[in-house]
Amino acid sequence: QYRRQGEGHTSVATARLPPHVYQTADDAYRAMLRGLETNVLAALSPRARKEMPPCHQSILVSGESGAGKTVTTKIVLNYLAVLSKKNSTSSSSSSFSPNISGSPLRKLLAHSTSDENEEVTMEHQVLQSNPILEAFGNARTIRNDNSSRFGKYIDVQFTSSGTLSGATIDTYLLEKVRLIQQSYGERNYHVFYQLLASATNQERNHFFLADLVEQDFTLLNSSGTYDRRDGVSDGENHLEMLDAMITIGFDADTIQSLMGLVVAILFLGNITFTPANDGEECFMDRNDFSHAASTLLGVSTEQLELSLITKTVVAGKEKSVTIPLTAGQALGAKEALIKGLYGAAFDFIVKKINDSVQAKGPPTSPDSSRVTSPRGAHAFHFHSPAACIGVLDIFGF
Repeated sequence: QYRRQGEGHTSVATARLPPHVYQTADDAYRAMLRGLETNVLAALSPRARKEMPPCHQSILVSGESGAGKTVTTKIVLNYLAVLSKKNSTSSSSSSFSPNISGSPLRKLLAHSTSDENEEVTMEHQVLQSNPILEAFGNARTIRNDNSSRFGKYIDVQFTSSGTLSGATIDTYLLEKVRLIQQSYGERNYHVFYQLLASATNQERNHFFLADLVEQDFTLLNSSGTYDRRDGVSDGENHLEMLDAMITIGFDADTIQSLMGLVVAILFLGNITFTPANDGEECFMDRNDFSHAASTLLGVSTEQLELSLITKTVVAGKEKSVTIPLTAGQALGAKEALIKGLYGAAFDFIVKKINDSVQAKGPPTSPDSSRVTSPRGAHAFHFHSPAACIGVLDIFGF
């Protein structure tokens, strides 16, 4: 109804619909189209340039924690994708079939193939960034089961005809302290629980998980909260995230490495230190947790221990001095490593998504170029963005 009203259908336009996020997104899209049309006229009539309406639009989604900003942002993106498909002249928009059973990661590892004719539209790729970012950047809080713990700005790009051509995502201020400690009734980031809920026996053996559960990890058991109140399945969300990763363009090795890093962070949280030399030094306790963490990180146990229980001070141009750390200082070093690893992984994921969904150039054809994904699907990347709609999701802590 909101789309039909925006298109000027008299049966709908005569009675103004109640306020809705659809209306806000539709108004932004129509204003962008009017700006694009005026740009064409201004090219023919230079006098009109002074009164040109702006092409670029912005939508600010704000509110306190639990107000629904994350859901609202997804609704805006979905609505813009629908409007883009209505304007698109590419026949590929109607040929995508996203219903794929099972884990795409396991399919890739088993060297299975999918339908060669399966096509992934740019609209779908942009929308598929949501399950990935939510897994690594959202968590349960006291007021919200899917609270974004970072700020997000999405620059949705369109061609001169109003077809979605790509997007760029900027993120801000990921809440890294949540990795170490959560308040009662809250959880760590979703991806930890999703992986533990969905891991097969083969994956558990590969990641040294055996029969470990959430309660066995220090980074997850401090709050005593392990489930979601909204009834959403962590296991199903994990499979959805894996499918989204494949759609975006993550290969199997990259996904496997990311999941290994997630588990390594969990094992790092369980590493403990024993004081030595009257408390002025310490050593890392050697156990299954330290062995699993070092192996998954690709270093020896000795290298991991040395990086956590000592610090190197550079004196002058060439001299360096290694100073031992106390148990408390080593604990702080471990927590800093956990935050650094997770933050770097999050930044890598955002960059990978941007590499996939941002408009490419120069075009190989006037309309689009066809890109084949790792599973054989075809993605159509449209070029030459003429305008954009910025969607800013301000987190509420």
